[in-house]
Amino acid sequence: MKFLNLILFSIIVVAQAQEKKTSISFEFYTHDFGTIKEDGPKVNYQFEFTNVGNSPLIIRNVQASCGCTVPHWTKEPVLPGNKGMISVDFDPINRPGQFTKTLTVFSNSFQDGTILTLQGKVLPKPRKPHDDFPDKLGNLRMISRYMHLGEISTADWQRKSFDIFNHADTTISISKIVFNTSYLNVKIESSELKPYTKSKITVEYSPKWRNDFGYVQDKIELITTDKIEPNKSLFVSANINMSFKDLTQDQLFYAPKVVFDKELHDFGTIKQGEKVTTSFTIRNNGRDELQILKVKPSCGCTITEIDKKTLKNGESAKLSITFDSAGKDGIQDKHINIYSNDPKNFNSVITLRAKIVKN
Repeated sequence: MKFLNLILFSIIVVAQAQEKKTSISFEFYTHDFGTIKEDGPKVNYQFEFTNVGNSPLIIRNVQASCGCTVPHWTKEPVLPGNKGMISVDFDPINRPGQFTKTLTVFSNSFQDGTILTLQGKVLPKPRKPHDDFPDKLGNLRMISRYMHLGEISTADWQRKSFDIFNHADTTISISKIVFNTSYLNVKIESSELKPYTKSKITVEYSPKWRNDFGYVQDKIELITTDKIEPNKSLFVSANINMSFKDLTQDQLFYAPKVVFDKELHDFGTIKQGEKVTTSFTIRNNGRDELQILKVKPSCGCTITEIDKKTLKNGESAKLSITFDSAGKDGIQDKHINIYSNDPKNFNSVITLRAKIVKN
């Protein structure tokens, strides 16, 4: 008898729990905006839902898959049989092309985590000169006046072209291109730029003749008839690496190997304006001769001096470094790049550190 009563009690509890369950049902779970314009206004859609359960329905949160989609929803409890709304704004700016975005609806319904979907296609806005050529030099525009050639090797002659656009309603002539370097050549496709037309500047560059490594930059000046800023400064930059691609397996086996006694020196706490000096030892652990090609500090506050640039097997050199803390404050890290003919460690970096306090 007691067993039958226990079963009956369990059935009643389960039935009561089921009666208290709430359930959410949407009229539509997906909405297609169709085709909309990128430069148009935000678009909105409202997902209507019904509480088809037996107890009040509460929407706890609606989580969007993208910041471009902003949801708002019915905050008060929705009674059984009543309706509620999840309103969604979609911003098409900077989102051209097909899109699919989701919303996850968290509620006290047993279907917690319901997924709603928005989709459509955004037509790209018409591009204007400032979109394609954001850098303005008077009435001429470019992608950037800093024309970067990227990572280049001493083995190759480099050539790269850059577009320049005349944004004026009059013709602009480029009468002269000034550059004072033998390793750089600059040509222009057309020196007469009619209104709202573009021309092409081609840079030819010899990394080998540049005789430098790491990040380098050179100035070019365009002499023009532009009424605004007639003389325009452009800058050609690159990261130059030595080429080791032609080395044989034997040459790689016998190659020089650069080793440092340390890679970091910490001066500790020093007073602002104080000059401090340290030294690093550079050793050649390879078989062939090691050549220190360039020592390049990251800051003019760091002065370097090396007593030897050519090291035979087992030989060492002393690299002395003086750091001037004038105008510096707080913790400072300064880097020195050492370029060598070690094919496995062409660019070595050592670091100086100091904590600078004002007097």
